Amino acid sequence: MKIGLVISGGDVSGMNNFLFQINRMTESEMVIFDGGINGLIDNRSKDISKRDLIDLSISPVPLISSGRKEEKCKKSDYEKIVKNIRQKKIDCLIMGGGDGSFQFLKALSGYGINCYGIGMTIDNDISGNSYTIGFSTACEQVISEVGKLRNTGRGLPGRVFMIELLGGYCGELTLQAALKSNADIALIPESVWDIDELADRIKNKIKLQNSVIILCSEGYTKEYTPGFQGAIDTMIGKIEHKIGIRIRKTILGYGLRSGMPTGEEIIQGAILAEEVVRCINSSLTNKIIVINNNNKAIPIDLENSERRLVDKDSNIYKLAKVTNLI
Repeated sequence: MKIGLVISGGDVSGMNNFLFQINRMTESEMVIFDGGINGLIDNRSKDISKRDLIDLSISPVPLISSGRKEEKCKKSDYEKIVKNIRQKKIDCLIMGGGDGSFQFLKALSGYGINCYGIGMTIDNDISGNSYTIGFSTACEQVISEVGKLRNTGRGLPGRVFMIELLGGYCGELTLQAALKSNADIALIPESVWDIDELADRIKNKIKLQNSVIILCSEGYTKEYTPGFQGAIDTMIGKIEHKIGIRIRKTILGYGLRSGMPTGEEIIQGAILAEEVVRCINSSLTNKIIVINNNNKAIPIDLENSERRLVDKDSNIYKLAKVTNLI
């Protein structure tokens, strides 16, 4: 069997491990396409050795490059992709990415290509998923940054810090990172604060502790569009004069996508790989493999893929409410 692999959208830590797990569980010949969908069109393919897969399985240095396609694929694009895949005698294509990637897979499957989608996005915003590859490592980067700011806040008390995170229109990364790092306040699009109440919360907290740390989702403010960074500046402009304290800002941008994969990242990647392999061996085609709330990997039809926001009925959201993060 020959398996093709491609990553579309933002790069994530943990994708090397997923490639390694697929190879380890199938012993199949593997062909990777660099550059996302454009790489499929331009046939930017290469074989990958077992030695490289093993040596770099937990490395943050990517074995495969990702990419974005700005325009939607035309019929001629799909025809080129199908030709390239069939010329290489690839039996199935596995694509890692987000909702946009899976919309592409839906169309490609209509040309007779056996497709499988895997959530690889630090935003963790795929419907049906409680976990996407890259999410745990991104949270770990935030935990590290919050720890450093706590230290400097203890060294010079009275500081208020605000950190802007990626996440797009979904606040899942900000919400879970705030819980995991013991931050004080989370600003997520799904739960917008009254500005006066927020200012009062900050002032009350700074009386009791050395520092206040606020995590802000990039999509928190109305001016957000994909690629925009600066929600933090809008929020500082609204809050700073109300609390009378200068707010120190940090934008944790694209570095969140890298870093040594966490143990959770490795395990979740293996769980997803196992289910992909089961589907391939069972001839279950054109599926997205998701990890549900019971931490079990399950296949869902490509047609059922869509982007999601924070689930307000989830235990994570309820915990954030109880701890007064939101």
